[in-house]
Amino acid sequence: MSQHIIHLLSHDLRVRCELDRLIIRNRASAEEKVVPLQDIAIIIAAAPDFSVTGVSLRRMAELGVLLLVCNERFEPACLNVPYHRGTDTHLLRKQVAWSHEWKRAQWRQVITTKIEHQARVLLPIVERGSNVLQAIAERCATGSDDAAPVDLSKVTVSRREGLHATTPEACESRAARNYWQMLIPRLATMQGTKERRRDPGTRDGVNGMLDYGYAIVRTAVLRSLAAHGFIAALGIAHTAKAGSHALADDLMEPLRPFIDLALWRLLQTGPQTMQTWVPKAAAVLTETVKMGDANVRLINAVDLYVQSFANAALHGTTGMLRIPPLPPLSA
Repeated sequence: MSQHIIHLLSHDLRVRCELDRLIIRNRASAEEKVVPLQDIAIIIAAAPDFSVTGVSLRRMAELGVLLLVCNERFEPACLNVPYHRGTDTHLLRKQVAWSHEWKRAQWRQVITTKIEHQARVLLPIVERGSNVLQAIAERCATGSDDAAPVDLSKVTVSRREGLHATTPEACESRAARNYWQMLIPRLATMQGTKERRRDPGTRDGVNGMLDYGYAIVRTAVLRSLAAHGFIAALGIAHTAKAGSHALADDLMEPLRPFIDLALWRLLQTGPQTMQTWVPKAAAVLTETVKMGDANVRLINAVDLYVQSFANAALHGTTGMLRIPPLPPLSA
């Protein structure tokens, strides 16, 4: 799949499409840049004044190019997603008929890997905390799936305390409490804010920076799901809601620590503005990760991950997801 990520950050940009080439014109300087649409994976538009033609939007959708539009504070505002086209009706039939047992097994692997990745992020920061999370991950991996399904939209913190100790939900909750109480204060100190907990949707500080990074990763997952013919609204754990992309929210969970690690590394050089963070967050998708014997960019590794999920869905297998591993911590 294509892998270039285009940033639209300058004032007064006009975007049009001619012969499947995206032409980006700065109306103030009259400078133009031309990029073949087929070479583009994602376009991130955070320009205060930009316009895009209808033809461009249509060809982006037809070629699977996702457009993420942000507001003036670099907060994701909307996402241009291709209208669903089933590329594999057999896969669609499998998706709507997923069994509870199969979804629980996939979810357990997803959450186990997420906690393992969080443990690796903490390793150079708080080794003791890393060890705690690794123990939780091991418990999650070997736990039983006999528990009844849990609707994540209705799970409060107090209720999660009462969940069976080895369910993915309980393990994820315990890991999150340990992870964020150790990570957020350290990130906040480096950034010069007073944040002490993970608070999605606050828009400011390190929480706002994390939210932006997660939106980038979610966009990459959505792109691959659309390319493989999945209905993103039908997930394995997150509840489908109007306008939601539950399956993308499910599969992106073990990819969140890529953003956490990137922000930690960036803040080691001192406090940063959101303008500085925006391209750094998107650059996470171009990092090289090891997938089997091959070194590939994360954005392509995400596609291999979704492909392994599609294969598991088609054949009813479990435990075979190819989830991209975190890059070496020394990188």
